[in-house]
Amino acid sequence: MKRVGSTFLVLVLAVCAAHAMVHVLEGSLPCVEQSIATQYDVGPATTGWLQTVWRFPWGVGALIAGWLVDHIGAKRMLALYLIGGGVTCLMAISLPGLSMLFVSMFFMGVMGSIYHPAGLALLSHETTPQTLPKVLGWHGVFGSLGIGGVPLIAAAVLSLTHSWQVFYGVLAAMSFSIGAVFVYLTLQSPERVFTRSGQPTAEDQGQWGSFGVLLVISSCIGLSYHGVMSFLPRFLSDAQVLGFHTEGEIGGNVLAASSLILGCFGQFMAGQIAKPHRLELQLTIICAGTIPFLIGMSFASPEWKWWCVAAWVMTFFMHQPVFNSLIAKYTPRSRRSLCYGVSFAMGNGIGALAAGLVGENSDLQSAYLGLAGCALAATVGGLILWIRTARTPPIGP
Repeated sequence: MKRVGSTFLVLVLAVCAAHAMVHVLEGSLPCVEQSIATQYDVGPATTGWLQTVWRFPWGVGALIAGWLVDHIGAKRMLALYLIGGGVTCLMAISLPGLSMLFVSMFFMGVMGSIYHPAGLALLSHETTPQTLPKVLGWHGVFGSLGIGGVPLIAAAVLSLTHSWQVFYGVLAAMSFSIGAVFVYLTLQSPERVFTRSGQPTAEDQGQWGSFGVLLVISSCIGLSYHGVMSFLPRFLSDAQVLGFHTEGEIGGNVLAASSLILGCFGQFMAGQIAKPHRLELQLTIICAGTIPFLIGMSFASPEWKWWCVAAWVMTFFMHQPVFNSLIAKYTPRSRRSLCYGVSFAMGNGIGALAAGLVGENSDLQSAYLGLAGCALAATVGGLILWIRTARTPPIGP
């Protein structure tokens, strides 16, 4: 690593906490969409499109965020995302009516879109290609803690208050707290902004053909991810695990949390085994590994639902350290944040459509067959990358 010591550790931990928080915000709506549907007397079709309104700017906004990070620095943008995320949580509480809730969720997605191009680029600049997968593995562990932790937070708040508004008040306080850390870091140390050097070097070059294939893979992965996550507590609301039978939103959130937290193991394991020279093959295997579990979710009885979800979670989240390392492998430093933003926009902008489409499906389980098809397309993309890399050795750092 380029820097070793307490400063680097604090920076990594802060970025990891910000990663956890963005997935807490992302996972907040699935946890309370049933309560929102009850309050406004609407069905899953409406709450599905409400989630699309959150997720679409979360993806597409990363394009602008990546450009801004490349020009003004990551720490400032991370502070903006966290403070802005807290403000939009308060908007969701205070602005009346379902139409204003759509507005609040849109702007919450805009604030959340800043994180990935800022946080991932910051870590890639502070590490080497050999150490980046391991750092991204820990980074992913925190993301999975956020994904798995938010249903527990929701279950606790709903059981105590039966109010989704109080839930968003808790999230606002969390976002403001982490944001204060980045305000402090921004004031304490100068921002590093990378620009293209006068004489072209390996770090100024990119493998744009392979990066284009990676964008297609990102779209396919994003569709399968958002399709599963948008209604996961609802899907598990009638599941049975080891004799424990859940009923309703709180029970579904508890089982969603217990399965999603397993993503931590997948992220950590992938970070340990990922190697720069075999990332393409590893991504292909991981994408293929999710297909049987998505098919299983399509036909699972209540006794098997949780087990299929848990297996999918552990396999699916292994892709993140590998995938994000590939972006760093294919792109120049001077455009790293923008490239992370483009990838995130493809995965989550296009992937956001899955939330609305799955919500429109009268049979929730049958939708997972279509998501298995998306995972198959991602697997084919991984094979193409593997073949391209075998024929053309990497030229970047």
